[in-house]
Amino acid sequence: MTAPSEETATDGETTDREETDERGSPADAFAALSDPLRVSILRELSAHHRTTGEEAVGFADLRRRVGVRDSGRFRYHLNELRDRFVEKSEAGYRLTHAGVQIVAAILAGTYTADVSMGPTELDSECSACGRRAFATCEDGRCRVTCPNDHALFQWSVPPNATVGATLPEIVDLAEVLAFQAIEQALIGVCPKCYDPIETRIVTNGPPRPILRAVCDTCGARIVGPAEFCLLVDPDVTAFCRRHGLTLRDDHVWEFPFVRDDAGVTVVDQDPPRLEVDVSLGGETLSVSVDERGHVLEIDPSDET
Repeated sequence: MTAPSEETATDGETTDREETDERGSPADAFAALSDPLRVSILRELSAHHRTTGEEAVGFADLRRRVGVRDSGRFRYHLNELRDRFVEKSEAGYRLTHAGVQIVAAILAGTYTADVSMGPTELDSECSACGRRAFATCEDGRCRVTCPNDHALFQWSVPPNATVGATLPEIVDLAEVLAFQAIEQALIGVCPKCYDPIETRIVTNGPPRPILRAVCDTCGARIVGPAEFCLLVDPDVTAFCRRHGLTLRDDHVWEFPFVRDDAGVTVVDQDPPRLEVDVSLGGETLSVSVDERGHVLEIDPSDET
């Protein structure tokens, strides 16, 4: 850890603001990012942390890193970022949590990149009709379908993750991201904004029971077969692994209990409760799922 750098009037720094503006409007927040110099400040604060391991940097050092000679101009733009995206500590200036998130989005190309790939055939078949599955990636969303337009899977991926990657690799990443999101949602945390979110099993609408979660704050949503919740349960995944099925090596639509809903029984409607039979290699797990998609109990049986 280094000692705090000395900041002088020559460097253009003044005392802390006597009053902090409470500018909580999203429009004001994004307006604060409207100048390229301010974006450069955020990027340099992030680069400083990555290269040195230190979160904070002094005013003079930060100004030199950004490449601005006029300290008054630099101070003005730095102050426009204060409190929302940048905070001052005894050691200097550092990114706030919002600052870290916005820099990550900038570096990922979330607001600027436009990626279009595919269609590309996958080494997999459609679980509905048996025809070859193919993938596309467009507008930040990875989709897997077949020539008969059966929707097998879709999830968003950050644009920077597609650089130098093949579509099969992007599909693999999208599946990992999807199941990380399902795990978060099942513990009540929105995978996008981290506000509370509630999962629920819906049995009275689609042809088969589905797992559904919609964030009231940011609108993020997760919708898919109810069996998706089984794939993040450690006992079910261990059972699948013992029979040669893993999310690392196999696609989600290839799992028998996801592909075929014959093993799903709606035991109760209000509140919904499901029994799902996971049968592989002569063994069956009878899995009880509650109205939130949580696994209640697992009953193993031997069919051999």
